[in-house]
Amino acid sequence: MNRRRVALVTTFVVLFLTAACGRSSLSGGQTPAAETPQLGTAVPTTQPLALPTDDLNPPPPETPGLETPNAPEVGATPLAGSPITPGVYPLNQQTTSETGALARIHLILHRATVTGDSLILRVAFQNSRDEGYILSGSGSASAFRLYDAAGNEYQPTGYSENLQRIAPPGNFGAGQANAGDLAFPIPIGPAPYELRFPAYAALIFELGQPTIIAPPVIPQGVYALNVELYTDQRALAPIRLRLEQVTVTAQELIFDLSFVNTRRQGYDLLLGPRGGDGLLLDAENVAYAPISVSDNLSNGIAPEGGWLAGQAHAGQLVFPRPERMERARFVFPQYAAAELEFGAAGLSGAVLTSASGGPPLPMPTPSPNQIAFQELDELLARQAQAMLTGDLEAYLATFAPDLRAEQETIFRRGRLMPFTDYGLAVSPAANLSSSGLESGRLPRVPVQTHYRLRGTPEDNPFRRETQYDFERQDGNWIISGYTLTEYPPFWWTGDVVVRETPHFLLIARPEMSAELDQLAQECEQAYSELLALGFEMEPRFVAYFTATQADFNAQTGQGSRVLGVALSFYDLSGEQIDAIGRAFYINGQAFQEQADETGPFGRLATTRHELIHLVLAKDTRPFTPPWLIEGAAVYYAGQNIPELRRLLVEEGNLDAISLAQLTGAGTLGAHDFLGQRVGREYIYSAEVARYLIETYGEEAFLELYRFYNRLPAAGVRDRMPRHFAVSYSVNAAFSNLSQELTAAALDEIYGLTVEQLDTAVKEWLRQ
Repeated sequence: MNRRRVALVTTFVVLFLTAACGRSSLSGGQTPAAETPQLGTAVPTTQPLALPTDDLNPPPPETPGLETPNAPEVGATPLAGSPITPGVYPLNQQTTSETGALARIHLILHRATVTGDSLILRVAFQNSRDEGYILSGSGSASAFRLYDAAGNEYQPTGYSENLQRIAPPGNFGAGQANAGDLAFPIPIGPAPYELRFPAYAALIFELGQPTIIAPPVIPQGVYALNVELYTDQRALAPIRLRLEQVTVTAQELIFDLSFVNTRRQGYDLLLGPRGGDGLLLDAENVAYAPISVSDNLSNGIAPEGGWLAGQAHAGQLVFPRPERMERARFVFPQYAAAELEFGAAGLSGAVLTSASGGPPLPMPTPSPNQIAFQELDELLARQAQAMLTGDLEAYLATFAPDLRAEQETIFRRGRLMPFTDYGLAVSPAANLSSSGLESGRLPRVPVQTHYRLRGTPEDNPFRRETQYDFERQDGNWIISGYTLTEYPPFWWTGDVVVRETPHFLLIARPEMSAELDQLAQECEQAYSELLALGFEMEPRFVAYFTATQADFNAQTGQGSRVLGVALSFYDLSGEQIDAIGRAFYINGQAFQEQADETGPFGRLATTRHELIHLVLAKDTRPFTPPWLIEGAAVYYAGQNIPELRRLLVEEGNLDAISLAQLTGAGTLGAHDFLGQRVGREYIYSAEVARYLIETYGEEAFLELYRFYNRLPAAGVRDRMPRHFAVSYSVNAAFSNLSQELTAAALDEIYGLTVEQLDTAVKEWLRQ
């Protein structure tokens, strides 16, 4: 018997409104003279930024370009008639403007380069704010003037084309600069020199000793980042931007990133930023827009249908490689920025900053609800760590005094479990009421126990849920009570013994100790038989053996007519559906009075049946029809014996069974409250499997079984009701999916409808 559980959460929809950029006009700007020659562009080629423009002053007509001369070597002879030595001079000076429209735009003088006949100044106009800015009607580089100490004035002989306006093409993004070169004649008068631009305070500088300024040669490679960016924007606050890694190539910088829902419940954005809104600023704050954006981020940062709790929506942004990338700042609207430092050894560091390079945004102030969640998780983390390390005193300290005697027993049982990992956390579906926080009493809070068992596959973690009551005592939370829910942890309901075999981890009650050798032999025999049939087997399976009917019922929810149950839980939070917690349970008491343990319904066959469910679990889905799931298990376990087949036909039970109805059912015998029909449905399901395999071949049958795992997790989430807690709606959605996919699968693989297959099987059986 197969039991399938689904981990789903509620998704809420919120509205995100993008803040508008500021808009100002520049009065008194200088219009460049048409006769001013243009200096050959020295800035990197950037992609146009998708920001609006509003030009009041048109740019001047194009004029011939002037090639930028090569800088001479340091230590060259001073120019004839000039005290200035050719070379490169770092300056790194900055000035501001008193004019309202320009107040946020800083003027920066990066360096000076002296050549045979020119003084070339590297300048930039930088937006000093952490949001975009639209500057209308800005002046041109032709308005720059240079003065020496003797009062001589010098006009530009050329400038970079992008300096025709103060603002860069598309206007200023957050922290963005418009950088370029100005060429002046070599001053004939002495220093200090003054660089002036209308509405800005003068930049006064001298040229000391020339130096060599050569950006480091940054090697190509993949560099881990693991930087998490946050925002104080209300609608986006639950979503963190995680920079996973950056790949440096000869032409590109490729960022692997994800937008992560930090809430314990689902979340969505109706409107919001897109992946292409990200920018990369180089060492001079020149902006580069993405040249490539992952398809799933191109229209928005949210996954289709919104995030599930804790879901990471991963993607990639590709930028052109900047010329000056010794410092590169990743900027995304409304978020803190990440500044990356590169050197000859590659990435040397990454720190949080703001878009303009200042201190990062303050972390959002957590709400009382968030604080309580954090405190409860810290309490549970201490309890889990104590279990792993065997610290009984620390474990018991997390419980109220009247619970400690019972919990000491549970602790000692838990220490016998072969844990390799063990943790506790408040469930994502938990809701902490305001009244409970005020009173200091939080009843029935769902808490997840998650653990791994020794030797089991990495993709098979286990989760169980218990409801805890929390109370504040002396200012701290403590566990004051608990309620076991469906599928409780095995060690909470009784003592345990553990036996390991080459391919199984057997966990049983002490009453089964005398039979452990036989149980181990039967499990390994079933493993060998399925391996011989060609199934791909996991290195280790988990099997539980209960001693009493009450224990089996507590662990599985099943009655005395059930011999065994295979459990798996389906996690829909990622891009694919994961079957986790894969294990089977054998009802020990059901076999105590059975004479033939090797018969078609003996313990060996039952073990083989449940093991088939686990072998096929990764291809099974909550909407795989139960006749296909159970039919495969009964067939491959060898339980569809001729006597049962004749019983099904000779007693006239065939016409009472409808394959169409079984396709939409959640389980076999779903409405068989008296248990009179479920056995016939199992037999018929096995005969459907036998018919398909003997008529069309085993590979086609396994293709049918795998057909249902083609539907990705996103496709399933889209079909789920918005409030997943309504189990009836969830079951109805799965029933509809089962019917739709089964019809498509039978048509594609066999060219049959469900009704045609039903008719064909019944005619075949009657013959």
